[in-house]
Amino acid sequence: MTPPLLKPHYPFEPIGSIAALARALGLESSLLVAIAADADGLYRLAKPIIKADGSMRQPFDALPPLKAIHRRLKTRLLTGVVYPAYLTGSLVGRDYRVNADLHKAGKIVICEDISNFFPSVKAAAVRDIWQGLFNFPPDVAELLTKLCTKDGALPQGAIPSSYLANLVLWRLEPELQARFSALGLVYSRYVDDIAVSSKRHLSRPEQTQVISAIYGMLAKVHLKAKRRKHETFTASQRMVTTKLVVNKRPALPKEKRAAIRAAVHRVELLSKSGALDAEGRRLLSSVAVQVGQLGRFHAGPALQLKERLAAVRRAQAGYETEDSCRLQAERELQASTPISSEPPPW
Repeated sequence: MTPPLLKPHYPFEPIGSIAALARALGLESSLLVAIAADADGLYRLAKPIIKADGSMRQPFDALPPLKAIHRRLKTRLLTGVVYPAYLTGSLVGRDYRVNADLHKAGKIVICEDISNFFPSVKAAAVRDIWQGLFNFPPDVAELLTKLCTKDGALPQGAIPSSYLANLVLWRLEPELQARFSALGLVYSRYVDDIAVSSKRHLSRPEQTQVISAIYGMLAKVHLKAKRRKHETFTASQRMVTTKLVVNKRPALPKEKRAAIRAAVHRVELLSKSGALDAEGRRLLSSVAVQVGQLGRFHAGPALQLKERLAAVRRAQAGYETEDSCRLQAERELQASTPISSEPPPW
């Protein structure tokens, strides 16, 4: 039996005109059109993202008033889409752990990374989402495309971009997922990371067919896989999906766990030398976040590290209390010491 096509869909009545879109966003039509015309220039460069392989991604941050429109597009349109479970990135209730959990305890996992993903999603693909998936008329789709693209492409970092990135393969992905499901394969996409796993071993020809099917789907929307990032893992080795080990259940790699333990130890050493300075306090906060991440996958070890950080915080509170008492005593001493009216001896 062929599995049903799990398509993303917009379950509401389509917006039929620019005037209706403006009302939905709480703006005047003329203002919305004017902002769309100037949208390319309403961005600033955000902090670059340095990836693990040393490559850089340049995100953007929308400026007012475009950013306010982006927020409304998110809450009033994009979050209303029903996203299939195989889309796991940048959606409420879904994250890299949810993605990894789909592929746990398999015999094989095939991972592909879409090359230069956001800049490769062009205005035509975004327009097709608004016109084809949302069923908005051409003028509304064109206006929304201008509001959500920069220089003809999807800007990484902008509020609507992650949602539109999830939808860019809406015409092709459901069919591919259904084909894989019929073969007993699990498909997922975490933004630009694609994973396919199987509970049975796949022969070399079967693996090649899976990879070719993914590459073919991407090519139809002018995307391509980063071939040097292609990875195939089997159960005889450590299997990794979205940076989590999935041989039995989602888990952090040993190297990551060791790095978190080392970071806690470093904070402890800094604390023993005295009160933490501003940089030390920032490090303490950062390490606490990392320990919290560890707790999602390894509760026992994380609890021990949390107790050690709690001891650091108690020690710091003691330092701060001691410093406060000393300063108060100095102020009281100064207040109680009479000021001499005699001239200085020089």
